[in-house]
Amino acid sequence: MEDPKGRAYAIERRYRMLTAPWLELMAEIRAERGALLATTEYQEWAGIEKAERLDIIDTRLKTVEDWLGHYQTERKVGHGFRVRRWLATASRLSDAELEGML
Repeated sequence: MEDPKGRAYAIERRYRMLTAPWLELMAEIRAERGALLATTEYQEWAGIEKAERLDIIDTRLKTVEDWLGHYQTERKVGHGFRVRRWLATASRLSDAELEGML
């Protein structure tokens, strides 16, 4: 018989492992976007130049958001009721608590 608690904790660990780099990348992209908007050079550009530069950054940001959404969906879909119930518990645990549970 399957252990729903162990499966849920494994799913949560995998989710955290896969999303951590994407979350860091998102923070870097947002910082880059903010830095671009704060430059005096940006203020001097024509409207089309501004739009092109922001589009490049926003496209990268959208890609990151899509991957995070994919992992979120993967984490929630396709599991039985008992696993989903344990996933709710596992999502509230810190990383240290999650590792110490099994």
